[in-house]
Amino acid sequence: MTQLSVRRWTPKHVAKWLREEGFCDYVDLLCNKHRLDGTSLLALSEYDLRSPPLELKVLGDIKRLMVSIRKLQKQNVDLLEELGLPFDGHSPTGSGSSLDWLCNGDSCRDCDSTDTAPVGEEYHQYTNGKYKQQTRRLDPEYWKTALSSIYVVFVFGFTSFVMVIVHERVPDMRTYPPLPDIFLDSVPRIPWAFAMAEACGVILCNIWLLVLLLHKHRSILLRRMCSLMGTVFMLRCITMFVTSLSVPGQHLQCSGKMYGDMWAKLQRAVAIWSGFGMTLTGVHTCGDYMFSGHTVVLTMLNFFVTECKFCLHAFIKIRRNMSV
Repeated sequence: MTQLSVRRWTPKHVAKWLREEGFCDYVDLLCNKHRLDGTSLLALSEYDLRSPPLELKVLGDIKRLMVSIRKLQKQNVDLLEELGLPFDGHSPTGSGSSLDWLCNGDSCRDCDSTDTAPVGEEYHQYTNGKYKQQTRRLDPEYWKTALSSIYVVFVFGFTSFVMVIVHERVPDMRTYPPLPDIFLDSVPRIPWAFAMAEACGVILCNIWLLVLLLHKHRSILLRRMCSLMGTVFMLRCITMFVTSLSVPGQHLQCSGKMYGDMWAKLQRAVAIWSGFGMTLTGVHTCGDYMFSGHTVVLTMLNFFVTECKFCLHAFIKIRRNMSV
């Protein structure tokens, strides 16, 4: 065995080597079933022993067998280099890199136990030697945020003016009564429901501002919010202007009002815009009940708050790490 080159070992020679090393229980599996010869024995890794088709279950046997294989690799360094498997004295595969191992079925670069940073990626090293992948830095692009903010302010002003125009075109309730609704006609009206919806909107807005203040990419979030809100309200303006519907209920005192000249219309639009179109601020409008801006705002704020709720958790974790 010692005089014959490992390159020329047959499965019978490998079986004899396994018996000499004390691994008789694995002779049938490695030599008879999988026909392991000398070259494949040198290329054997701990991952090969753990994973299919071998799947050795005894950890002690896996470690002891790898120790014996490493000794054999050390004795045949020239042969390993000739086969393209340079041996560095540490890697069980003889490849010179521990990044090719798999831990519990996952790559070592995903395992907490690795002490080597993966090549070609940006990683942060902790004091205990572990590595964590760093997220790619996003450019805040403040000019985009400024443009989107101007865009949404313009759209809100334009929406207020369209609401004034639509108010003048509200159909007469005596000629065009409210549309029948099998659900709303059967449920008694709740007087405080509309005010409660506006209160929920104010609460969601405050939560959103808190999230925005604590978020790392607040500029990106703000411009996405402004862009989406502005586009939705612009489409709402077009829909309100094109289609005029009757008021949704008899309790609403809505009749067409003429604001006179253009200056009066602009003054009314500014009043609606400055009060955010809410009854809580004393603004009462007609003509937009079937195209509810309240629903748009509540839905948008809810989506942004729920999708960014992890931001608060991340902020708390950062504060804890800083205190430690």
